[in-house]
Amino acid sequence: MRRTLLLAFCFLWLAVHPAWPQTRPKLNVVYPAISGINAALWTAAEADTFQKYGLDVTLVYIPTAPQVVRVMLSGDSPITFTGGAPVVNANLSGADLVLIGGVANVPAFYLMALPEIKSIEELKGKTVGVTRFGSSTDFTMRYILQKHGLQPDKDVTLLQIGGMPELAAAISKRLIVAAPFSSPTNLRAKNAGARILIDMAKAGVYFPHTNIATTRSYIRAHRDVVLNFLRGYSEGIQRMITDKAFTKKVLQKYTRENDDEIIETTYQYALDYVARPPYPTREGIIETLKQSTHPKARTANPDDIVDMSLVKSLEDSGFFKQIGLRQ
Repeated sequence: MRRTLLLAFCFLWLAVHPAWPQTRPKLNVVYPAISGINAALWTAAEADTFQKYGLDVTLVYIPTAPQVVRVMLSGDSPITFTGGAPVVNANLSGADLVLIGGVANVPAFYLMALPEIKSIEELKGKTVGVTRFGSSTDFTMRYILQKHGLQPDKDVTLLQIGGMPELAAAISKRLIVAAPFSSPTNLRAKNAGARILIDMAKAGVYFPHTNIATTRSYIRAHRDVVLNFLRGYSEGIQRMITDKAFTKKVLQKYTRENDDEIIETTYQYALDYVARPPYPTREGIIETLKQSTHPKARTANPDDIVDMSLVKSLEDSGFFKQIGLRQ
């Protein structure tokens, strides 16, 4: 009898005090831009909301969306923030990637130009900048040029520069006459004399500007981890919205800016563009497929590239209402 009671006590003690430490799943999460679009991700990391859901998340900055996709395909970063176009093109070439969350579902850029450029048509014969070919900036520039009757790479030279800070430097040195800018680098471009030609938020086009991406195989093997990541990120969105002072400190850390005008503008930019709840955009995938030059784009099924089910499962469970993202 005493042996039975002793064994029962031991099992109870182990249930409350595990004999070995419980390890958190470790995730390297890559993001491709120093931009206010990533404010909720940064806030989630600094507020420890990923830890709240049992994840050990390390954020890694790689300033080009196509390179982010390559890192994800290598398995070094199973969940990433990335532009939609590189994911679409990778899938058309046989990759197993899927967009599971929307961070910004329109081209979140101000298309800015030097003051002598008064219209998109005046870009003919000039050189404009993008971060990298295949990136969201590349899509945006090509889309606008085509919409105004100009052929990219024929009527207008596109130059890939690097990251957003490099675009601002290039326009200040007049190496390019126009480029798409996010915040805070739009203020640097403005200080260099550039002016807004088009606010893409008002252009009437859906686009997977920044998304949460993974692979279908990773979802099958680690669906609970993916859901917990989305929970932590969603709480980061809510903290971003409700705690301005904290979020501005986070923005200072990640953008390395101390100018309050820049931080204030970046914060407002995040409020204007960050999707909540973080549903991905099927319409944006359709638009991306229309713009793609890949031979398989015309017959591709957008539902093979975007998966609404994870965010929807959080919606259906009442999670977004619970944290305040839904009323």
